[in-house]
Amino acid sequence: MTDPTPILRADKLSFSYNSEEPTLKDISFSLFSGESLGVLGPNGGGKSTLMKIIVGLLKADSGKLFFENKLSSDYKVYPFALFSYVPQNSELNTILPVKVNEYMDFARSLYKEHNSATDIDELLDLVGILHKKNSLISKLSGGEKQRVLLARALINRPKLLLLDEPTKGLDSNGQDQLLAIIEKIKTRDKTAVMIVDHNINQIIRNCHKILCLNRTYHWHDHRDLLTKNILEDVYHCEFEHLLIHENDLKNNTEQNGTDHHLFCDHDHSKEIDPHSLLRRKK
Repeated sequence: MTDPTPILRADKLSFSYNSEEPTLKDISFSLFSGESLGVLGPNGGGKSTLMKIIVGLLKADSGKLFFENKLSSDYKVYPFALFSYVPQNSELNTILPVKVNEYMDFARSLYKEHNSATDIDELLDLVGILHKKNSLISKLSGGEKQRVLLARALINRPKLLLLDEPTKGLDSNGQDQLLAIIEKIKTRDKTAVMIVDHNINQIIRNCHKILCLNRTYHWHDHRDLLTKNILEDVYHCEFEHLLIHENDLKNNTEQNGTDHHLFCDHDHSKEIDPHSLLRRKK
């Protein structure tokens, strides 16, 4: 059973990089313990901007942001202890000859209250790379580096995990594995997870709630209520099919011998992750 108090709540957040056109307008949503929120939308739709507002890198022009029902501006110090953030294009330094366990020990030292409480081996095992703890970071694959970043983000046992395009650069199998790890973290620790990603199918399959953003337009609710018409409003293109449940995929494949994914007919379809576009609508 989830805590009735949301870990994160946004109330009509708006933001603009200039005075002419808003990047975000009246964005509202809530996220509870043990839930996952997937954020979808085209490039430039405001996804990463929203994430930066949440972590305190940008300040909203208007609206309110709450952490555990306390207004963010009411905290004497911004509540960094409540969340961990893995930004888009995070990179590990592969120049220095640092091993995975050495990197994690250093990261743990930055959190004084977690120096002895956090078991590095436990975290590495959780993300599936305990066998790589004595390996040089420079020798890891892209997927393994993402797992190290995820393990680092868990050192302070956050109540909220914020991930900006965590599957970027990974193949389909690597994406599945990473999202399965995130699901395990969410289930084990009742962590609330917010994921920004371009892979529509993966987000729909793995997140309880969906937030669709395209600058001044937004839609937010449980994934069961997401329709292809909503996605068409967000991406300004036409979708043939929408996968909501994995059972739909299984049943459709068994009955028709075909996969049931998102298809879009749009001149700018490169804005959407290629794993979500298996063919163009004729």
